[in-house]
Amino acid sequence: MRINALLIGFGSVSQGLALILTKKRAQIRDAVGIDLSIVGVVEGVRRDGKYHSAFSADGLDLETLLRTKQQKGTVSAYPNAGGNDSTLDLIKKSEVQLMLEATPTNLRNGEPALTYIKTALGLGMHVVSANKGPFVFALKQLKGIAKMNRVELKYSAAVGGALPIIPIGDCALIGAHVTAIEGILNGTTNYILTQMAEKGVGMKEALADAQRKGIAETDHRLDISGDDTAVKLLIAANSIMQSDTRISDVRISGIEHVTHDQISAAREKGHVLRLIGTARSIDGLVDMNVEVREVGQDHPFFWVSGTSKGVILDTDILGKIVLIGGESNPQLAAGAMLRDVLNIYRNSQNLHDSA
Repeated sequence: MRINALLIGFGSVSQGLALILTKKRAQIRDAVGIDLSIVGVVEGVRRDGKYHSAFSADGLDLETLLRTKQQKGTVSAYPNAGGNDSTLDLIKKSEVQLMLEATPTNLRNGEPALTYIKTALGLGMHVVSANKGPFVFALKQLKGIAKMNRVELKYSAAVGGALPIIPIGDCALIGAHVTAIEGILNGTTNYILTQMAEKGVGMKEALADAQRKGIAETDHRLDISGDDTAVKLLIAANSIMQSDTRISDVRISGIEHVTHDQISAAREKGHVLRLIGTARSIDGLVDMNVEVREVGQDHPFFWVSGTSKGVILDTDILGKIVLIGGESNPQLAAGAMLRDVLNIYRNSQNLHDSA
């Protein structure tokens, strides 16, 4: 079965996804019985004030698309298919079954990705997104639109990247009640704290190194302030714990003021510092906070170093579940988007087979 899809945004994550699809087309077909074809891509408004896009109803050749972006700097130079369609125009004119959205995150109001996702869901498209913004402000609403239109909405790449926090919470823990989530959810801050502890470098030097490696947010303040951790924690808790908490309800402190004296004091006790987000159910409400904590070797997060992440899910009937991994890397985020796509069509195939 051929599935036509749109790529909204063509930054490092979307390019990583396109690269993966060039290599795994046959495996995808074997796994879930679909032939995934990217028919359209749009980069958004560029410095020239125009949208840059490419569209072909017959499907775009992804190797050509990637080569065009690399050599020409824009997808609109794609041979015989380049154009200047706006994102909404491309969504509305395309007869596709799936939208893959990976535009830059806006934590002020979730736009314009929020509108893109609402529009696609309303037109009966499945949506896979790596964008945190829309789910901070409208997760419940978006889930409602998806349910009303009988389509799927997946966003695991927005929360833990390769670390499957949302899939585990949604599927593997079915029947259980998650009473607490504890997580190292930002690989950049974990990398900085690890570098400061292991190499004795300062905060600025460790941050600059993270930026050179491409693992820091465009606005690094989102990382070190704890805001990025808070956003991911909020989405995870509202999704897995069925809470309806706002970002303003999360108590947040970051790593800005961590000193070598604090790191040395922790080391003397055989401990390390980690930026940890916690969501805990208390008397029917979910309390959330982000803070730097000192942990010893008896805690799973002691062993989470570098850009890796970790999460602990406390449940009522399945005990404590610990996940570790998911390094900060655009290619891994792209892999998480593909995972979401495969889960959508695996679920659809299971429903078809049981009918």
